[in-house]
Amino acid sequence: MGIAELEYPSAMTMPLDARLRSLLDYWNSRRGPDRAAPARADLSPADVPDLLPWIMLLDAVEDDYRHRLVGTGLDGLFGRPLTGVTLSNAWPARLGGHWRQWMDHACRQKVPVGTWATIATKRGPLRLDTVILPLSNQPDQIDMLLCGVSGSGLRRLKPLFPHASNAVIEDALLHFDAGELTV
Repeated sequence: MGIAELEYPSAMTMPLDARLRSLLDYWNSRRGPDRAAPARADLSPADVPDLLPWIMLLDAVEDDYRHRLVGTGLDGLFGRPLTGVTLSNAWPARLGGHWRQWMDHACRQKVPVGTWATIATKRGPLRLDTVILPLSNQPDQIDMLLCGVSGSGLRRLKPLFPHASNAVIEDALLHFDAGELTV
């Protein structure tokens, strides 16, 4: 299914979690008026200390994305470290495929994207809201992504996937929406 075939509601009509809104606003302030995306060097962890546990940086590598840095909150939520792992090796194909489609869209179109996924876990449904923000370290090329993730549906912060190989099955994706964000 291509981008043009998607019939999801526009992301801008869906409310963003306060953390994700804060990250989007920070990214936009660093982008400036004349650039599609800021560079990694334009961002400082010291500017967003409360967001660090919930963000990740991904490198755009040949036909995939590699988790360069993953916040401790996300490692804890997902029950395993993802730093160094490619997107295709980190998630079941159906969920990873949806995220990849929208990461590709953010890179090609040089726009921020919001995604909303509901997945089935052993503890019940979990909604994962994500902002995918392009970064450009080379002129006119998106080579990294800054992502913020917020999860809801768990009463306590326990690892979401304590045994990643069997906690989420291929068909566990219950719902997925995405769209471009306006800034």
